[in-house]
Amino acid sequence: MKKLLLLIILFILLFSCKNSNQKDKDFLIKGYITGYFEGKVVLSKYENGHLAPIDSVYMRKSQFKFKHIKIKNPELYYLIVDDGEIIIEFFMEQNNIQINADYNTKENLEVKGSKTHSEYVAFLENNVVFENKQSKIYEQKELAMSNNDTSLLSQLEFEFENISNEQISFIKKYVNENNNSFVSVFIASRSLADLLELKELEDVANNFTDIVKTSVYYKELQDKIAVRKRTQIGMQAPDFSLADTSGVNISLSSLQGKFVLLDFAASWHGISRSRNPELNKIYKKYKSRNFEILQVCLERNKNQWKNVINTDIINWICVSDIKALDSDIIKLYGIRKLPTNFLLDKHGKIINYNLTPKKLDEVLKRIL
Repeated sequence: MKKLLLLIILFILLFSCKNSNQKDKDFLIKGYITGYFEGKVVLSKYENGHLAPIDSVYMRKSQFKFKHIKIKNPELYYLIVDDGEIIIEFFMEQNNIQINADYNTKENLEVKGSKTHSEYVAFLENNVVFENKQSKIYEQKELAMSNNDTSLLSQLEFEFENISNEQISFIKKYVNENNNSFVSVFIASRSLADLLELKELEDVANNFTDIVKTSVYYKELQDKIAVRKRTQIGMQAPDFSLADTSGVNISLSSLQGKFVLLDFAASWHGISRSRNPELNKIYKKYKSRNFEILQVCLERNKNQWKNVINTDIINWICVSDIKALDSDIIKLYGIRKLPTNFLLDKHGKIINYNLTPKKLDEVLKRIL
């Protein structure tokens, strides 16, 4: 009995050591780039919305090697050669990886040792069918616009929407059927989070297995769901306070009592700025009827910001922390594109979002 007990304890210890060794094991990334002899190679991955370097080496004779890579779950990594001369995207996992690439034919990429990457490539090959169809329609739309063919343009818009819906259905089906896949949770976070209704997105997240829920992409997905919950119609818009061009702090809550367009834009962003003339007309039309615009400007340069305000004759409230895309306000409201806006009622509750100037005018005309 004692011998049996000792054997069981020994087995447990050996098994625990084996798992611990696998968990703490270092992995290699080796690479060979045909047609590129030497240069600096930076290994990076996305953290908090930014590409963050993990390690760097110098490539000689077209070869490079990264040692001592620690990783728990599969993650998308990037190899950046000489500040972007070559960028290689691949899924790293708990294995030694061999990467073979050709500088002259950048599409010819081989990643050995990562089943996750192979799965990701297979998904992309199926998804590109929809993207190719969309690209063709874009070309046809440009031609129709140049010919002022409104009838064809309307038809192409309809076709584009149908293809987009087919693509969303394909991605959703893939993610739901492969709920034990780290590629699936990555796709759910990076693609579906902006395309599905909140309830659908929550169902997708709940469908993942426990092992997949340990992924950084699952946490990312949950964070996006949390943002969607607090910024959906009917919710109180999260309060914040930022400085205007003169340094005076203005809080969102201080504008309660008025209908407010909370507009996220930037002076350096072409589409954002192109809307200013139309917003000017709307502001002049409704500002005397208890309407205000609070524009959160994701600025890099304060002087440039001031110049644009003066040039575009902007009279509504503009605020910024001059942190551009590093601003905390981006996380608070889950801003992933510019411009983005929310229309708030007199109590600061969200009643609509992402309104074009034309649609905003229609809504304000109705409620004011």
